[in-house]
Amino acid sequence: MDNEAFSGLEVAIILIAFVVVGSVLSYTILGAGFFTAQKTEHIGYHTLEKTSSVLILPGDVHGIRRGDNIGEIRFSLTVATQDGSVPFDSMVMVWQTDDVLRTLQAHNPLYDTSVDYGEWGIIRIQPSDGIGDTVLESGEKYTILINLSSGEELEPDEAFKLVLTSTSVMGFSINRVAPSKIDNMNILY
Repeated sequence: MDNEAFSGLEVAIILIAFVVVGSVLSYTILGAGFFTAQKTEHIGYHTLEKTSSVLILPGDVHGIRRGDNIGEIRFSLTVATQDGSVPFDSMVMVWQTDDVLRTLQAHNPLYDTSVDYGEWGIIRIQPSDGIGDTVLESGEKYTILINLSSGEELEPDEAFKLVLTSTSVMGFSINRVAPSKIDNMNILY
């Protein structure tokens, strides 16, 4: 007999050792994969929770003429999901053009049919049974009016950016340009 050669028993022991090591390694990799999948699912649900208060712009953004320029911006907002809500009493709106960057003041009271210069407000709530609070909820639509300050009106072909932020909603941005020829009522693209 040759003592240097492997016997069948030694080969079987080495094979079993490789199978055990491979099993432990694959179990570890699968466990890490399951942990990653659970973490991803948690992040997905957390993100969905946060985005339940996403604003949607369901129509056009209109510019209303004042003098030779656009002095008022009007648009409507709704909530993206069935259970979302956005309190507008804590909403901050930032107006930006090439020449101006400022935070617009909310009109007091927030819901009113007219808005003073340099302020924004809710001028219409649909359906009318939503009147009484300033929390935009599923199935409701708010029409917002921004009354630009004197001297800050949009000129023809001037671009603007409006950013809406709140502690309970993801940031929402509207980027538009005034048309070359300004009519009494303009759709801003």
